[in-house]
Amino acid sequence: MKDSDWRILSELHKNPNMTRVAELLYTTQPSLTKRLQSMEEEWGVAIVNRTPKGLSFTPEGEYLGRQADIYLQFREETRRELERMKSAGTRVITIGSSYTYSKYDLGELMLRYRREHPEVQFQVVTEGSDSLFRRMLEGTEDVAFLRGDYEGSLNKVLVGRNQAYVVTREPVLVSDLPSMTRIGYSTNRQTQQLLDGWYEEQFGQPAPANLVVGYIDVAWQLVEKGSGYVCCFVPEHYEGRNRLFLTPMYHRDGTPVCRNTWFFYPKSKRLPEVQQDFIDYVERELGKQRGNDT
Repeated sequence: MKDSDWRILSELHKNPNMTRVAELLYTTQPSLTKRLQSMEEEWGVAIVNRTPKGLSFTPEGEYLGRQADIYLQFREETRRELERMKSAGTRVITIGSSYTYSKYDLGELMLRYRREHPEVQFQVVTEGSDSLFRRMLEGTEDVAFLRGDYEGSLNKVLVGRNQAYVVTREPVLVSDLPSMTRIGYSTNRQTQQLLDGWYEEQFGQPAPANLVVGYIDVAWQLVEKGSGYVCCFVPEHYEGRNRLFLTPMYHRDGTPVCRNTWFFYPKSKRLPEVQQDFIDYVERELGKQRGNDT
């Protein structure tokens, strides 16, 4: 079987819900069903029973589910140990980081760390948080800083929380927004859901997509030119604060619309020394709250 099949078995064994596991693994329920049927054909056994109440594992399926956990743990520990042996003479950490975290926070963090550890080098991969989370699950990155709340077989530490704002060139009332042009930008799925959900909560209709650009910086530039407004989560070091007007976004119950920033790292107990030392540093310097996957 493919490694992805073992992960499907492991996740279904922990949570026998096709819809939730499909969302967790960023696939579709029909694709998940097809892979499960292929596994049953390959092993010649029924892995699950499908009932009106959902899935229940057969005795053979229970065994395969336990074996999937053992296999995935063995594979991860083997990969990590080989990487440790291969990089014994080097001290390189690969960091996955969302675009805005890379721009506003990561550089300063790496500089501070290297003042104490000048021998350490960093390789930074900047992508959307959705993509980076998948890469972390696959073991492609050593650690990652992601915007939004993700659940999976990884350790995580809360390192930041940002509030959402309506960004405009001039002061506006929230009630004015339906008559204005909303400028959208490329962001991760969870962030988009938070922002769109706030709009629907305020006005009882789907959030418009009047104008969509690639990066948030471009959206801010259009706002400066008077082209409309942007709903976004503003970093603490936001450069446009003196040029643009920020209206805090609140839910109807008065609570602010916020987004968490998490530091993710593998669950393996035998990480390379350089990686473990950086994890300890981030937890000590930035950690606000520790959380694990369900």
